[in-house]
Amino acid sequence: MGKVLMQPRNHSCLFCAIVAGHVPCHAVYEDAHLLAFLDHQPLNPGHDLVVPKRHEPDFHRLAAALYGALMQLAHRLGKCLAHLYQPPKVGLFVIGFHVPHVHVHVVPLYAMTDMSAEAFERAQRTSPAVAVLVDSAEQIRQALAVMRVYPD
Repeated sequence: MGKVLMQPRNHSCLFCAIVAGHVPCHAVYEDAHLLAFLDHQPLNPGHDLVVPKRHEPDFHRLAAALYGALMQLAHRLGKCLAHLYQPPKVGLFVIGFHVPHVHVHVVPLYAMTDMSAEAFERAQRTSPAVAVLVDSAEQIRQALAVMRVYPD
């Protein structure tokens, strides 16, 4: 996935550094305005983050068109994760306390406890092997490409 630098950028923001290519990620989707990548400390396998490339701490301050594009991509990723991982539910949430840059979590969910404070704390203490993240990202990219060719 290529680098597109969008201004304004916050030099202390982790997601701005990822967008700029200064911090590596396992990208699953990128366009001129959005980047989606695997969470390196996932709640469950396939846990993705969708971020606007332009720095903005608060989702309610995004331009309506960008907010719509962000949610449309989260919706596509949700369909993709439902197909690949077959969870009972796919969750979508926006929190933003750990990294003050708008980001939407799209997560395969198997139980209500997958979204608990304990689950977040457990995820912060673990990371999957890089090979697992590389493989997952490739599977998601391929599934998204098929979805683009054969939409709903």
